[in-house]
Amino acid sequence: MPLECIATTLSDALAIEANGGDRIELVSCLEGGGFTPSDGLVRAVLAAVRIPVAVMLRPSQPSFFYDENQLSVMRNDALRFRELGVRHIVTGILDENGIADTETLARVLEGTDFQITFHRAIDESSDIAASLERINLFPRVTHILTSLGRGHVCDNLDRLPWYFEHARPRLILGSGVTHENISRILRSALAPHVDLHIGTALRFGSASNPVDAASLAELSGIVNRGASQISAADTGRGRSLEETRAAFKDAAYGLFIHFGLYSLLGGEYGGRATPFLAEWIRLTLDIPDDAYRALAQSFDPSEFNADSLCDRAKGWGMKYLCLTAKHHDGFALFDSAADPFNSVAKSPCGRDFVRELSEACARHGLLFCLYYSQAQDWDHPGGLRAYRDAPGSEAFTRYLEEKCLPQLRELLTQYGPVAMIWLDTPINMTREECARVKALIRSLQPACLISGRIGSGLGDYLTAGDNMMPRSGMDRLWELPATLNRSWGFRKSDDSWRTPQDVILQLTKTVSRGGNLLLNIGPDGTGAVPEPSGRILDEVGAFLKRYGDAFYRTAAIPDYPYEQDQFILTARPRRVYIHLFRRPADETLWIYHIENKPLKAREMFSGETLTVTALKDLEGNACWRVDLDDATKSLDAALSRWGSVVIEVETEEKTLRLSGF
Repeated sequence: MPLECIATTLSDALAIEANGGDRIELVSCLEGGGFTPSDGLVRAVLAAVRIPVAVMLRPSQPSFFYDENQLSVMRNDALRFRELGVRHIVTGILDENGIADTETLARVLEGTDFQITFHRAIDESSDIAASLERINLFPRVTHILTSLGRGHVCDNLDRLPWYFEHARPRLILGSGVTHENISRILRSALAPHVDLHIGTALRFGSASNPVDAASLAELSGIVNRGASQISAADTGRGRSLEETRAAFKDAAYGLFIHFGLYSLLGGEYGGRATPFLAEWIRLTLDIPDDAYRALAQSFDPSEFNADSLCDRAKGWGMKYLCLTAKHHDGFALFDSAADPFNSVAKSPCGRDFVRELSEACARHGLLFCLYYSQAQDWDHPGGLRAYRDAPGSEAFTRYLEEKCLPQLRELLTQYGPVAMIWLDTPINMTREECARVKALIRSLQPACLISGRIGSGLGDYLTAGDNMMPRSGMDRLWELPATLNRSWGFRKSDDSWRTPQDVILQLTKTVSRGGNLLLNIGPDGTGAVPEPSGRILDEVGAFLKRYGDAFYRTAAIPDYPYEQDQFILTARPRRVYIHLFRRPADETLWIYHIENKPLKAREMFSGETLTVTALKDLEGNACWRVDLDDATKSLDAALSRWGSVVIEVETEEKTLRLSGF
């Protein structure tokens, strides 16, 4: 359960980072709920801390209904914050009727791409349900800070299930959280699903006091113990694998990280470039064992920062993260008692990268997943080697029992909940051997998904071929692993970078066909993400900040009956999303064989209304006509930047219905 703490000074922020805080809310003061901080404070805190910082954007007045002068001040503050490098703001506006005013908020924040926490203005709303309906339709709002009604959160916990049902953004529970009631809140709040927000409890109840480090450390310990106990209780109850399936499917988009000793080489060794994938260099260039093992002595990736990676992944729109805990080369990125060839025992950095990312994913609310090469291991004499003669069955059994199974046990017992194990290249493993691996995973973490590459059809979902898009939709869980260039691990000479537009199209096709996209980066030997990777993913992330609701928590839909390249459809309950890739010449979009009754349509980001009409074509088949004239400026802006724009249509029916011929 991430712990968000209020800071009003640089010393507060440093104390929060040093004593277990997971995120900082930066405000000018604590009185009245806090207001917009100074530029100097924002600049100093962003430069000094590495944990996420959310900055308050709120004029100095008690109410949340603002006149035009105050809105102008907010807009100027927002533009300055953008220049200062702020990524996340805390704000909220109510209209004259006391309902969340997301239309005005969008106008205030135009030209920025902040993630938004809608703050406790929601608790002052005259109609919380109506406010949540508006907030749910504003994709940039990622969190809601709430006490679940007026007063203190501990007095309103019985309303939490209602909020889970009606609020799309992640909840942050705050107001009145103290040492005395935090355990009760933890027991009620379903730790994996909410964050906690603490202010005066860190200051002995006085808003004017600085953060007390010992008090924060004590609260952080209570939260961590409580979350662990709840997680253990969930596992003990045999938490349903279906819950993980649902969370995985809803996530839609994940980050794959290929990182290891091969990253130091960048696809080249001894003056030769590998003819194959960079991470396969030990095998394809036949690097002598002693020479490859010696690389560990220089493996000190100072630029690898787990919190930064998770923060960037969230900014890129990703909801889960998968790290290569051990690739085919046999080098493990975690502290393994089963085999000493690992980053803790053999590298000068002595770092456990799996632990760092596990903890960072928990702080940032990402599903934590791990890649593990269960069959190939080019360091153990019994491991398989692709395209080479297999070791004898006895040697492979020794590898399973000495390294593979013990390391899987370590990963599944020492690093908290693992949402998914990404196994790979079973080659000629027998069904019995694959079943043995599966049985171990199930026994240790019953709710952990197992990728399709376990072998013998024993996976929990289908893993598509690398960069290979299924040609039609599938009504089952599946995932497409994909690269941004031609290699998974870092390769110096690989400049075949894809465009953001291409990635957006691939993600749209994947989600429309019912799948997840697991998109890869390959940090270099220092741990730095290649600049082109970051640039491409930044653009995709900016697109998803606007249109993310059309991708997450969607359902597989029927295949569209006609071959065409003008649009793709995705859907959620009572919502159809038209992903438009080019405007028709006459500004009229026809969608044939769609049986739903449309109620209203809008360009998702601007909110501009479009006219949609249900008709019958000349053959008597249902169709929609969408008139685009009223939103040409918004449509053109998105199409020119990303090659895609999304139109949301609210429908009377819950599910999308497409008829055949």
